[in-house]
Amino acid sequence: QFNKETRDGKNMRHYSDLLQSAIESIITVKEESDIDDFLNGVQGNLFANEIRGLDDFELICFLVIK
Repeated sequence: QFNKETRDGKNMRHYSDLLQSAIESIITVKEESDIDDFLNGVQGNLFANEIRGLDDFELICFLVIK
């Protein structure tokens, strides 16, 4: 079924969009955590390890559970 839906993996648009949403969520949580740490007086570099998007990750596999 998965191969049929994705044309044997050639059309992964839906799953790529889900991955992008997950990465955006990670970025948001990381930024909020950095700001909270800063406001609570935690020493460190604000946004030192900034994650900007998909290019900052390496996709090693897709696991689709339906």
